[in-house]
Amino acid sequence: MGTIIFVRHGQASFGTDDYDRLSPLGHRQAAWLAEYFDQNGLSFDRLICGDLRRHRETIAPICDRYGMEPGVDARLNEFDYDALADRYHMTSPLDPATSREEFLRLLPEIFLAWENDQLSGATEAYSQFQMRVDDAVDEALQIGKSVLIVSSGGPIATTLRRVMSLSNRSTSDLLLNIHNSSFHRFEFEAGRLRLSQFNASPHLDQPERAEAKTYV
Repeated sequence: MGTIIFVRHGQASFGTDDYDRLSPLGHRQAAWLAEYFDQNGLSFDRLICGDLRRHRETIAPICDRYGMEPGVDARLNEFDYDALADRYHMTSPLDPATSREEFLRLLPEIFLAWENDQLSGATEAYSQFQMRVDDAVDEALQIGKSVLIVSSGGPIATTLRRVMSLSNRSTSDLLLNIHNSSFHRFEFEAGRLRLSQFNASPHLDQPERAEAKTYV
């Protein structure tokens, strides 16, 4: 039996010249999560993250707490949403999203067009994205009984899709509601990966952290 705990990165710097870095709140989220893991006795054989800056910054306080160095795996990086959206809007009458409400409407449409190979010139096909994430997860299961992975919402959602045989729409709906610094527990037993915990964020449950549950 093996366990993978998948963590989404802390809040990134949306609306700035460099999205791929944690905001001040994102750094606090990551520190609170590391503190929660440590104080609740969670142990890990390996720590792994994608190679994006927001992944590295999120895993850093966990590494410090546990005195471990992370393995870095670019297969766990997020898909290129901006490139996909640009391709989608070349042929769609819908305007780019400028609010979360519009993004909630738009992402499932982009996700569906991507899976159906309707976004000509996309940097990678959806099947390639799914395959690289699956391969990284399968490899992680072989290198430790308890592995923590820090990644992004897309790899988490596509792993949920794999485990639960979700539709394209259900996958995009889940992706839209994955909190920053939330964790998701998967158990591997009898040859199958199973979900045992989704979107957990007990480190943000205190009343004074009510505004710390974010999505970007």
